[in-house]
Amino acid sequence: MLRENSEALLNKKYRIIVNEGGTGSSKTYSLAQMFILYFFSHINAGQRLTIVRKTLPALKKTARRDFYGILKKNGLYDENCRNRSEMVYHIGNNMIEFVGADDPDKLRSQRRDFLWANEANELKQETYRQLSMRTNTKIVLDYNPSDEFHWIYDKITPREDCITIRSSFLDNPFLSPAIIAEVKRFKETDKNYWRVYGLGLRGSGVKKIFSNWKEISEMPSEQGKHVDVCYGLDSGFNNPKALVRIEIYDDDLYIKEEVYKRRLTTDDFIELLKEKEISKEIPLYPDPADPELVYQLRIAGYNIPAKKKKPDSVMTDNKVKSGIDYLKARKLFVMNDSVNLLKELKSYSWKSIDDVALDEPVKANDHAIDALRYGAFSHSKKTFIGIV
Repeated sequence: MLRENSEALLNKKYRIIVNEGGTGSSKTYSLAQMFILYFFSHINAGQRLTIVRKTLPALKKTARRDFYGILKKNGLYDENCRNRSEMVYHIGNNMIEFVGADDPDKLRSQRRDFLWANEANELKQETYRQLSMRTNTKIVLDYNPSDEFHWIYDKITPREDCITIRSSFLDNPFLSPAIIAEVKRFKETDKNYWRVYGLGLRGSGVKKIFSNWKEISEMPSEQGKHVDVCYGLDSGFNNPKALVRIEIYDDDLYIKEEVYKRRLTTDDFIELLKEKEISKEIPLYPDPADPELVYQLRIAGYNIPAKKKKPDSVMTDNKVKSGIDYLKARKLFVMNDSVNLLKELKSYSWKSIDDVALDEPVKANDHAIDALRYGAFSHSKKTFIGIV
């Protein structure tokens, strides 16, 4: 990935470099490495790179995190080169700026030499046009090709001055065995997921589950509104522990991702809850498949509602489908810094056999969604659904 992109960056034949790849293929990390190497080898070039994503909070958790992580890991980071308020870093007299596409003034700012659009399939075509017409030299795009149809496929990749570099988890030698195993499961659960997130190929016939959601920049409680609040938690170790805050206002759900992190022990997780000042008064509905975690959370003083002794009829049905139906019947408003939840919502789909959708979701890329389902649906019944 690093070699192919670096060669394309230096090849005058190409103005646009497109990176289509599956989950865990190291697209973002490799591109951050490429630009760092380029600017250190052209330290006095006086060039400008704009790294952009749909929203700044999302960019902070992806490309910006990798960029600074690589600098620090290799002993190259210098705090004096960083302007935190302007979201700018200097390598020699080169400048790297981090911009959210939701900031129209930044989009129409100075010209640049290089543009890197992270998760470019999130951008509107007009946003891309505004950015591209102010870019002098090279444009780099990266994304998971989960869309069946997209303006990038129609307007960008067919161009003669565009090269498409495809990658999959097989191109990343540093991927953990647990994540490799999770990706390989797609092959057995859903052929389209395997195409997109396993092989890094474009999706086809995707049966998306949720379309009833919208990004927001503020929660109702931050506006001083009285809301009913709960938390939902999906357990995991090799898979991430995912905690979401759910605020119910009228019949709408407002959601914020609080935790999404792998390899947390129960003690580590409880410590993280304390650091984040997660209230012990607000009901928290954990993963019913992890009774040990439930027990430890109760010991730590968190408000885990008890299970009803005689569950009503809705709980004797398929609880997953019932929970999905509950969410689909409401408007979902998701904080724009909930990066992992937003990514899951965009790809969460029904299982299919021979392109016929089943009433069962693909069991992959669903950790934050499961946390949302546990919390919202259980809270609506005022009981901890599924706990023995």
